[in-house]
Amino acid sequence: MEHFMREMGQLYEAACSLPDDPESHQQFKTLPSIVADLLLDGFPLELVDGDASNIPVRWVNDVLTKLHEKVKYKSRVLVVTVLGVQSTGKSTLLNTMFGVQFAVSSGRCTRGAFMLLIRVKEDLKEELNCDFILVIDTEGLKSPELAQLEDSYEHDNELATLVVGLSDITIINIAMENSTEMKDILQIVVHAFLRMKEVGKKPNCQFVHQNVGDVSAYDKNMRDRNKLLEQLNEMTQAAARMEKLDPNIKLTDVMEYDPKHSNWYIPGLWHGIPPMAPVNTGYSESVYEFKKSLIEVLKSCKYQTLPEFLEWVGSLWKAVKYENFSFRFRNIRVAEAYSNLCVEYGKWEWDFQKHMYNWLATAETRISNTSNQSSKLEFLSSLKKEVTSQEETTLEKLTKYYESKEGHVNLVKSYRATFEISIKTLRIEIENSVTNKLTAAIDFQKGMKKEHDVNEKHKAILEERVLQLLAECRKKNKDLSEEQLKQEFEKMWEETVKGLNFKGLEKRNVVFNVYNQLRKQLKRHGGGVGRT
Repeated sequence: MEHFMREMGQLYEAACSLPDDPESHQQFKTLPSIVADLLLDGFPLELVDGDASNIPVRWVNDVLTKLHEKVKYKSRVLVVTVLGVQSTGKSTLLNTMFGVQFAVSSGRCTRGAFMLLIRVKEDLKEELNCDFILVIDTEGLKSPELAQLEDSYEHDNELATLVVGLSDITIINIAMENSTEMKDILQIVVHAFLRMKEVGKKPNCQFVHQNVGDVSAYDKNMRDRNKLLEQLNEMTQAAARMEKLDPNIKLTDVMEYDPKHSNWYIPGLWHGIPPMAPVNTGYSESVYEFKKSLIEVLKSCKYQTLPEFLEWVGSLWKAVKYENFSFRFRNIRVAEAYSNLCVEYGKWEWDFQKHMYNWLATAETRISNTSNQSSKLEFLSSLKKEVTSQEETTLEKLTKYYESKEGHVNLVKSYRATFEISIKTLRIEIENSVTNKLTAAIDFQKGMKKEHDVNEKHKAILEERVLQLLAECRKKNKDLSEEQLKQEFEKMWEETVKGLNFKGLEKRNVVFNVYNQLRKQLKRHGGGVGRT
């Protein structure tokens, strides 16, 4: 069913992207209405495409708009989402709590995120101040299938930030008593909220620890819960420092979380090993108690209508797409260590550039002050030695930084090769830039010398002809009037200038020069460029 509805959404979006064609639009215009009816009947709708990590915004918008019309604009909703590591019983928990039928199986049974509408009964509408509860089920984080992918952190962090941002209450589902497995994800969510100015909500987080049957688990794990809150506060402050915000900010300033009342311990669903094991009644009882608490929390939440929810989805999804820094890292400490390394690299880059441009200024002065023609090879050889020396110095600074063990540098060892490549790239860029400027200075000096030689040559010719004219005038043994002298001079000058060789400027092949310059710039980016 989910694949069929996804195909419907893709066909609809494809049809909407075509030029205005009444026939194609007529074929698909009823799809949002059909799916809105399915939503009202209790079928889930895919909110985030799990394979493409994308929200089909047009499709979701049109479906929920139709639904808004079908319920006669009475569409006040409260949003509950569940988030957790793969195979921790997220879908089972929602199915038990709300009597819905999200897909359940071992492994990666949910892909992306699915939303489902639950109609609120008349007697509860006044208490909850809403018409529907929108439940969002998400795929498991830290999936073994995605672990080998380079951007698996980015996928999990984007999904977590999105669903937490959409929800009024987020259920953080955890297997057993170990909450540290979700700590990395929560750190990135908090960091993303600090970075994204569009986000103004303060979601409520409820931690559910599954498969914990001990009745004293709540008391025994108080210290661990406080420790987790303390660590998350530290990470929030680290993120705030990176964003130059209030360094005393805490997790509770970004999310609603109370370690005393926001943690629930639920026993396992089965007594023994399924499928022959009986169902544990304690599971349903604990889930029921959790549901009652959840309803009480929902009473204090502010509702939003479906059009408001859609606007929020659009703005949050846009913010998530354009946020590309914090999502790339496992947690805040890694992000902070990377940020510190970038700051140091910026200093090294500035030192490299400053040294080379000081050297260039000195070289340009030498070229301009030299009367003889400067040797291009001599300067280029000196330049190569200088940039090689500076590259080695910068690489040495990088090595010393990693050896210093400061700023959690061990967390960013995997980025060392990237920074080494950046230093080599910087060397190539500076060498090319300085080479161009040196060549321009030498060419300018050659041009000035050439101009000087031409001027001297023409000056000598003109002086010689003027002297010849004077000698000829003296031989005539008669005085010439001013008018006659002027005519003789003008005639001599015109004949002499016509005899001078003015080559003018050489014609340059601009297209060929641009091509060569681009080829030099792009040569290091791929072997194919050099072979064309």
